[in-house]
Amino acid sequence: MSITFTKLPHPHLLQQLANGSIEQNHNLSRAIRLWALLRWLYSDKAYATLADNFTYNDWRQAFFTKTHKDEKLADILNHQDPDCACIKTSKQWFLEWGVSIEEWQNLLQKYINISISDIDELLNEPLFAQVRKSLQSDLDLLVARKCLQLLNNTSGRSKHYCRAGQLPNFITLESIDSKLTLEKQAYLAGALGMFSFLDPAYPLLAEEFSEEVDEDNYRVFLYVDYVVPESSDVQDAVDEIQSELQEIWNTENIQPLLLTYHSAHQNQIKECVVYPVCIYFMERAKYLCTYGNTPKGDINWYKYRLDRIISKRLEFLDWEDIRVPQLLREKYQDNNLPTPKIVNAQLKEAWGCDFYKDKASMVLRFEQDFHQRYIDGISVHDTFTRISYEETLKLTQQYTLNLEHRKAILDIIRSRPSTDAYYQVDYRMEDYYVVRWLRALGSKVEVILPWEMRTEMALEILNTWNLYKT
Repeated sequence: MSITFTKLPHPHLLQQLANGSIEQNHNLSRAIRLWALLRWLYSDKAYATLADNFTYNDWRQAFFTKTHKDEKLADILNHQDPDCACIKTSKQWFLEWGVSIEEWQNLLQKYINISISDIDELLNEPLFAQVRKSLQSDLDLLVARKCLQLLNNTSGRSKHYCRAGQLPNFITLESIDSKLTLEKQAYLAGALGMFSFLDPAYPLLAEEFSEEVDEDNYRVFLYVDYVVPESSDVQDAVDEIQSELQEIWNTENIQPLLLTYHSAHQNQIKECVVYPVCIYFMERAKYLCTYGNTPKGDINWYKYRLDRIISKRLEFLDWEDIRVPQLLREKYQDNNLPTPKIVNAQLKEAWGCDFYKDKASMVLRFEQDFHQRYIDGISVHDTFTRISYEETLKLTQQYTLNLEHRKAILDIIRSRPSTDAYYQVDYRMEDYYVVRWLRALGSKVEVILPWEMRTEMALEILNTWNLYKT
């Protein structure tokens, strides 16, 4: 039985199809074009004239008339064949698919700030009067939206597309308006907007709840230190990766992932086959937690920063693919694949981002006044616990096996005021996040244990001093 697409161009749906906010007219116009293209591709007319497996040229011949030319915009705009699809306006496409223009216009103005004149201009422009490059990009965007499948890795006109076996379940939350007051809708929309960097679906949900956020009365704000520039190609790529992963996780049919990664530690491009477990935001970036190949070449847990994944598209492999690591395949066969629960448990077990690294115990000292003003009562980590002066001496004797190092640290502790504040915390060894936190406090924190971390911090401070000394 052939799949059909009969959804109306609701602003919610158009936003999910768009490659950017439909507040911008060019994004809205393209979203309408994608909607019309979907209606046509999954209609009886298309099934009669276009095979399931098709190229751009196949689609062009079925969609446009024989006299249509697609390389130069001037040829397209001067095309006089009234039967060609490039002549039809957005309004004509709406009427052909049974869309009430007045209802759609009122609904659109409810969700975005757009004038009647802009809507009229939009409705009267030829929707498919686009050059080949733009139209092929539309097909590729439908692939990214899981509305089409790409059957090969070639480029341009040689690409082979296929209709999807099942279309995505686009978000439809029309009933929400009746359940929330306007005040609550605005508040929820504002909250979702603040967290939009975490999930690309949040701005769409925010638009579902409220027409706009009352910025004059909204008094809670979140400014996030995020390495990805806002409204950039990098952000679009990261959002695309995250959206695709979340769709896969929702299906519960999670397969190994082949990704190409730029490893900053090794300054090399690596191909890794991994099992994607979850995404977390920490230390200014989003990370994909995986189990499988690491950039170092071993089989282990690893976190990949999303903005450093340079794969043009995510490629999922069959479990029997020879590229899948044997240890990972065995976990699949034993029904013992890693879960997000493991990641969360490991993060709580020790302080740091690199949850898969070895852990050790650290002892820190804070001068009494600084501790009282800035440290007392704050949450650093689940294992961050205050200890007494006497416990600090005992831990030094317990964990420092080198006698020379032990004596040196004990002498240092005895030279410090016993009224200072001491803390013990479990941390991930060689975790840069921990080093950054300690470095940020500078002379306000002293690493007592372990000796190796104390030495590392001393070297950091010495190198910094060498930069600034005259």
